[in-house]
Amino acid sequence: MNFASYGIINAHKYPEKDFLIECSPSKNQRRVLTWKEFNDQANRVANYLKNQLGIKKDDFVLHLQMNSLEWMVTYHAILRTGAVAVPLNFRFASSDIKYAAEASNPKAFILSDGFLEKVEPIRDEMKTIDSYICIGDNVPGDMISYAEVLEHPENDDLLVDVDEHDAAELMFTSGTTGPPKPVCQAHKTLYEIGIGNALTYSEGLETVYLAAHPLYHSGSLFLSFPSYLAGGKIVLLLELSDPGYLIETIAAEKINNGWVTVPTMSDSINAIKKGQIDINDFDLSHVTGNIVIGAQPVPSALFKDMKKLLPFKTGNIYGITEGGGGGTFNLYNEDVLDRPGSIGKPTFNVSARVVDDHGKDVPVGEVGELLLKGPRNMKEYFKNPEMTARTIKDGWLYTGDLVRQDEDGYVYIADRKKDLIIRGGENIFPVEIEDILRRNPKVADVAVIGYPHERYVEIAMAVIQLYPEESMNEQEVIDFCKEEGLARYKWPEKIVFDQVIRNVTGKIDKPRLREKYIGEK
Repeated sequence: MNFASYGIINAHKYPEKDFLIECSPSKNQRRVLTWKEFNDQANRVANYLKNQLGIKKDDFVLHLQMNSLEWMVTYHAILRTGAVAVPLNFRFASSDIKYAAEASNPKAFILSDGFLEKVEPIRDEMKTIDSYICIGDNVPGDMISYAEVLEHPENDDLLVDVDEHDAAELMFTSGTTGPPKPVCQAHKTLYEIGIGNALTYSEGLETVYLAAHPLYHSGSLFLSFPSYLAGGKIVLLLELSDPGYLIETIAAEKINNGWVTVPTMSDSINAIKKGQIDINDFDLSHVTGNIVIGAQPVPSALFKDMKKLLPFKTGNIYGITEGGGGGTFNLYNEDVLDRPGSIGKPTFNVSARVVDDHGKDVPVGEVGELLLKGPRNMKEYFKNPEMTARTIKDGWLYTGDLVRQDEDGYVYIADRKKDLIIRGGENIFPVEIEDILRRNPKVADVAVIGYPHERYVEIAMAVIQLYPEESMNEQEVIDFCKEEGLARYKWPEKIVFDQVIRNVTGKIDKPRLREKYIGEK
């Protein structure tokens, strides 16, 4: 069962139907691949990898590109050969790329020319890589031009048979608790993720899916799988620098489902509220599915604004790469206002528990660690049986997320286990403070971390990012916490007004914040 088989199946069923659309609004550029064109290019790349470069089943191929048609073509081409795709974070430094190479021992590397300055200095240290394929106009003489690969005459359907439990991809997490971990997903896992998301969000042949965020991340990639499996359409929005691009693209491409991060939707909502975008200028009647929000806690104020200003359904989506990415939990449109702060309930084929430090289920309303079980769970942490054994016990995946469950079965994130602040023996959950401070109309973003204290060991430190032209002082922050009913011991005792550091997937980058303000690495 090779997950790449559906590209071949759909190319024969829907050859002239558009599959991939790449949009660059600022350049007024739009590139399209039909299913037939996608299959042709994927076959040419796959045949070249197999027959010219000797890539075979169970080999690893590094993959470093910005979102593009080529990203999708080369990813699926790697899978067709039976090799394992290793899509890398485009924010990776040279040291991170080298780390990924050391972890996977790749035989080949497919990269865009924009990353040459990161790759060239470490080529001699990545000794297992025999071949480099470079995409773009600036191809070094000792690398293979992707344009030449696409001219390769062999374009017959190529699909190497694999076992359903064989590795398909190695995805390095963009986690917030330490260095990236190599999460290995099997071919069957990717299939189960696609089926689960299709049934959760009612997606399939007629879906036009918005993929606005990096494909190396399990959000956009995994959530686009229903369209890939069923013969739908995926729209790659390459630019979000202007808040109008999101609404414009949803309207122009007749998108009916999608996922975006909190900052992306917040930018568009604020532009609407300021009159920079007139929502009445756009026909959004085709958005019959959901444009869901996730990758971090979603402020209830954002859902209120969305329900008031936008004519389509939304939801709060939760997932981690190890558990099959976004769509593991979902809070549906009808509940977003009545269940503020909730991530909803487990989705199709996902079981969940909330347990204490001894693995025992906690009573309703008490905080414990979220466990997940089901066919979406990762195969393993690659080459790390010890970490895998600590994370998956008796089939249950320990997420590291602290949650509580209400009497109706809805789950609420309390915090990351590693982000918990213990002030003089009292537990403080940063997310609770962050959610309260986000209610202040002057606050654009906020992050709370533990700060060393001689007496209490740790106190809460708030990094507050204000909206442009707004001002605020420390006493105003404390007064607001008091007015909102936050217990005194949870009030931030150290406050700085600065930019909140987030990673490319929209998550607060707490390790970098700790390094900046405390010196911890």
